Amino acid sequence: MKKNEFIKRFKEERLNIGSYSLELDKLTDASFVMGCVFEDKIWKIFETTERTGHYIIKEFSDEDSAFDYFYELVLLQNKKS
Repeated sequence: MKKNEFIKRFKEERLNIGSYSLELDKLTDASFVMGCVFEDKIWKIFETTERTGHYIIKEFSDEDSAFDYFYELVLLQNKKS
């Protein structure tokens, strides 16, 4: 799926990612963030913890694969919340 499709589904399904916030525009080291961003021609799925900054979970060359994977991660977090 594309980024705009992901945003639409996230809102429509009212997914809850607990104490995490969602970032889709830039990498950040803010605490408790899940994100999927396009940087250096690569889609990067990342997460941050309370103090350790961000770490890349997986990288993709195409937007559809990146957001399909990210959506599954968000669904897993939704079930934990």
